[in-house]
Parts: sequence; C-alpha cells; structure tokens
Amino acid sequence: MRRQAIRWALVLIWLAVTMHLSQQNATASAATSGWLAHKILVLLSFVGINVSYPVFHAVIRKVAHFGVHFILAWLGYRALLASCKRRANAIVITLLFFGAIAIIDEYMQSFAPGRAMMLFDAMINLSGILTGTIVGVVKTKQYA
Repeated sequence: MRRQAIRWALVLIWLAVTMHLSQQNATASAATSGWLAHKILVLLSFVGINVSYPVFHAVIRKVAHFGVHFILAWLGYRALLASCKRRANAIVITLLFFGAIAIIDEYMQSFAPGRAMMLFDAMINLSGILTGTIVGVVKTKQYA
C-alpha cells in the first residue's frame, strides 16, 4: 500500500510540474529551454560538435514536450499497474487518461501569454505518452 501511495504521489508531482511548464509565458519558457540548450551546446563544443543555437534550441523544445509526457505516462502506468487487477486495464487507462492530459496540456498553453496550441506539439506529447506506456509495459514484464 505504501509503494502504491508513493507511485501516485510521483504522478501528481510530475503532473504539477507538467502543468507549471505549460503555463509559463513565452519569455519564461524560452529562457528555461534556452538555458538548457546553451549548457548542452557548451558540452558538445568540448567534443568538437558545433550546432546552430536556434536550431538546437528548437529541437530541445520539442524533445522537452516528448520527455515530459513520456515520464508522465511511465509514472502513470506504474501507478495504475499497482492499482488495477489487470495489466490490460492499466495500459488502456494510461493511454486514454494521460493521452487526454497531453492534449489538454497543449490546449492550456494557448492561455499563457505569447504561447499557442500547436497540433505538432500535441502529436509529440501523444507520442511521449505512447512511448512511455510501451516502456512501462516492457520494463514491468521483465520483472513480473
């Protein structure tokens, strides 16, 4: 029961992080992803890899959409697996519930100053949900 409570707490914490990132205005969002892009580019330059900052920053922003929702689905699947009697139910609920959250998350961005809802980003969010669920299923089957 304690493990189940911890898993659900992690889902709620990550969901709060996800919603916080979605509600950042355009300037704050660009600063967050820009800081990360700059730090990674500095590391890449040490090994002789030079990439255009604007292109890399755009890639980082898309990878962030995928990563945030990947983690949400993975955490959600693990929590649901501990709560559902059947693995199939956990899979379906994860895909439907967290898929809906991925779409709502993108829609919520349209209310943040300077941000907009983008179909491409919603699709990236959904691909993160699908991939996170698949990884959760594969990893939990290894230990079943």
